Amino acid sequence: NGTSILKEAGWVEWNGGDGMEGLVQPLNSEWLIGSWQYGSRNYTRNGGQTSTASENPRRGTGQADCEAPLLMDPLNHFRLEQFADNICSSDGFGISWEFYSAPQIGQVKDAAIAQNSSDIIAISRNSTIRLTTDGGKTWNDIRSNLPNHSVTDIAFDPNRDSTIVVTYNRYQKDNQKVFISFDLGQSWTNITYNLGDMPLRTVTMDKSDSSYIYVGG
Repeated sequence: NGTSILKEAGWVEWNGGDGMEGLVQPLNSEWLIGSWQYGSRNYTRNGGQTSTASENPRRGTGQADCEAPLLMDPLNHFRLEQFADNICSSDGFGISWEFYSAPQIGQVKDAAIAQNSSDIIAISRNSTIRLTTDGGKTWNDIRSNLPNHSVTDIAFDPNRDSTIVVTYNRYQKDNQKVFISFDLGQSWTNITYNLGDMPLRTVTMDKSDSSYIYVGG
């Protein structure tokens, strides 16, 4: 119930506690960052032989959500974004953090960065969903015609940053589980179709053909 690393020689039980978000640096698999509850992060530069506490990833903020989002910049794999009630960034893959933005949404529960522009970020908390297109200088509410349910995940189209998909964790037969926007959240279309009573917690879009959307319960 923590963070484990699978290496050629077997498993390394690296971090204990309730393991949350974990990332591997794509250019150096010995560089990893893992998480505890409420946005605490540990990093390793030697594939898990040691573990070092990341320097105050909630700099200047209050407590983060229990499963606080941690994302890698798609255009700079050394840069990370930490989401609490404020957003902090690290250009050294988690060694230290600097204030990035204050979206005024409370403790962020879900977040996504556009694949082709790091200035475009979507965040959500409960039914509120907001978007920045200028690197966190301004945030706009993009809930528009979305239902009054708690968002469970957000995904950008890997090929078109204007396209966003969100999911909802709904058991009810209300046909309100997956919505898509083609205009950066100005309007949304319900594409739940035949998913029935399935509650959804995660979504991603196929990079080679983004007409394929994958959801998980």
